[in-house]
Amino acid sequence: MKNRKSYIVFLAVVIVLVVVLFISNNSMSQEEKIVESFYPGSKDIELVKYISDDMYISLNFPAVKRAYEIDGKVKAFVSSCVGYNGPIDVLVAIDSDSDELIGIQILQHEETPDYAEHIEKDWFLERFMNIAVDKYLNLVVLEKEDPHDIIQVTGATISSQAVVNAVNAAIGAYQYLNNGVEMASVPDVVPQEMWSKETNSFAINWDDGSMRIDVERIKEYKQIEMDVVLINTTGTETEMRVKGPTLRDVLEEEGLDLSDFAGIGVTGRDGYYTLIDKEKLESGDVILAWEIDGKPIKEEEKPIRLVVPKELGPYWVKMVSNIDLYSEISPKDIDKVHIFEPLTEDIEPYYYEYYGSKDKAIEVGKILRKFDVVDEKGFFTMAAVDGLIKNETISLVKQRYYIKVEGDNAPMNISPNFKLGMNVKHMTHFSTTKDAVIFPEMMAEVVRTKDIGGKEGMLLEDVLLTAGMRWNKENSFIAVSTDERAAELISDEILQCYLVQNEDSVSLYKENEEILNNLLRIEKR
Repeated sequence: MKNRKSYIVFLAVVIVLVVVLFISNNSMSQEEKIVESFYPGSKDIELVKYISDDMYISLNFPAVKRAYEIDGKVKAFVSSCVGYNGPIDVLVAIDSDSDELIGIQILQHEETPDYAEHIEKDWFLERFMNIAVDKYLNLVVLEKEDPHDIIQVTGATISSQAVVNAVNAAIGAYQYLNNGVEMASVPDVVPQEMWSKETNSFAINWDDGSMRIDVERIKEYKQIEMDVVLINTTGTETEMRVKGPTLRDVLEEEGLDLSDFAGIGVTGRDGYYTLIDKEKLESGDVILAWEIDGKPIKEEEKPIRLVVPKELGPYWVKMVSNIDLYSEISPKDIDKVHIFEPLTEDIEPYYYEYYGSKDKAIEVGKILRKFDVVDEKGFFTMAAVDGLIKNETISLVKQRYYIKVEGDNAPMNISPNFKLGMNVKHMTHFSTTKDAVIFPEMMAEVVRTKDIGGKEGMLLEDVLLTAGMRWNKENSFIAVSTDERAAELISDEILQCYLVQNEDSVSLYKENEEILNNLLRIEKR
């Protein structure tokens, strides 16, 4: 009897252990399971949080997004490099005993079959196995002459190079973290020289299909000619006469209706990107120009130039490689408006050299981490004093964008792919789907103000509306200071409140009385 009881207890313990192991195993993320598959004998796998917060890695290996510590050593990395259509996320596994690549796995990508049909195939992935990580890999076209050569996928040069860049970034981060070796920087975009080879066609992509149009085919669609003026954000104006079909006419001939889409994303061969929302698409034509001032566009601007006559220069994309049609874009519902300085006070700045000027800048990705919700399917909206409003996808700006906060034209967005004049300068605010961040000194130039004790007070209603917040009478608000003090407001009080910028802080006033200093944010309830 005693033996039987012991057996039952033993069996119960075994069952509990099996259940616990089953639950534990199923609670692992798919990514962690892939990591485990590369290290089957490992005892402990831990995600290294915020590895990109390391300044050296952030600046030299921006493609590295996450890493895993395997039995005490960081040797698995998730890197993301922009390919033809968007980021290619690659898991890179390294053996710390032999200092060799174990292998790689493509986690996700947005490439079309035209360019990346085979980058997920085993025969391509196997090319990244058992290679020493003492130096970077090199993409070659036909023959492997060096152990570090990787033969590209035929017809997928850009996508292949993006994968190689992602792996090289992981190698650089691995050597720095484990061996103290500082290798050369690795870009998270494919070099422009490689893009320049793809000059004869561009792609239009949508949810369930894509098409490619070459420079001769574009001339066969219905053509329009128009005198336009290109106005860059530096203030320069260029008059030109453009010729080409409208995007609407091209899509109509192919059986698609531009009105069915929520917006378009346009990418150039140099990695420059802009997003045009439905409102802008409906307010005027988008011209796919192949001829300017009676001559075919310059070789370096082929295959076409996107012309948006009613918009400023940042929407006029040169050397278009892709036009993505978005059927859905997450709508904005701003419920928090933050003040930039206190929000970013604890973020280490980077002194970004841009056109010969080295100025203080804050990485956008680190700002986004401060928000409770970041919907990558939504807009990242930037607005300027001159009325320019530019939308981009959140998934793109979080990778390699900075906000320059000192020097000429600050605050201004900058990126390795932005030529001067294509920026949003003197920014009043930027926003995601749920959060907006304002620059009070610029916001004061576009909202109603009044004198409050010799200082300029910005009407709170105007500030919130300009930043994108909407509300009704049932809503209330709470103002929060940097030391977590709070002041509650009802909607009727918004018209009586003002923001006043002091030397190093912002105060909230009701009429002429200060009710909260060191303001951090306003929340809608």
